[in-house]
Amino acid sequence: MGDIKSAFEIAMEKLKDIEEVTEDEKARWKYLPAGEKLATAYLKETVNLKTELEQYQGKAREYVGKGIENLLLSLIALPENEAATRIGSKAMEGIKSIKEDQAAAETVISQMVQIIAHYTDQGEKQRRSAYDQLKQQYSQYLQKAIQQGMEMPPGLSSDIEKHPRFQEEWRKRQNEFEARYTESLAQMKQELSQIK
Repeated sequence: MGDIKSAFEIAMEKLKDIEEVTEDEKARWKYLPAGEKLATAYLKETVNLKTELEQYQGKAREYVGKGIENLLLSLIALPENEAATRIGSKAMEGIKSIKEDQAAAETVISQMVQIIAHYTDQGEKQRRSAYDQLKQQYSQYLQKAIQQGMEMPPGLSSDIEKHPRFQEEWRKRQNEFEARYTESLAQMKQELSQIK
């Protein structure tokens, strides 16, 4: 049997394997949160992001900008309500304001706005149509089952929408519908983050 090592000895061995923290990592740890704080203040309408960002230089500026961008990008999503729509719009404006290539940022942001507008304008109609279509399919399925003499649980024929299989299928279709918009938006967010 080998020597049994104490917890302290094991910790000291692991500590040897850990590399020194680089200056770049220290800067990232310090300035990413500073950028997130600025983004939060911007959302509360208390700061001008471009002016605040110009106060930093070099790596500090890079990481503060990335902190701002990360927080604001996380707020751009398919709107659930008016407040989410306002926050998403403000986040897009904020990101654009800190980008050097304003034209490229504007191009991507307008594509994002189109995706969100289509989701808002056409999405509800498409969801309602898909729901009605699914309900009709389940009604037809139920009628065939009844005609074939299958025994149905009480109350099912009167309220298909409460049937677990109907609800499961509807959730699945809703998720597929949302995923198309969410994926497109995620792609645009990725493009936006790559613009200088």
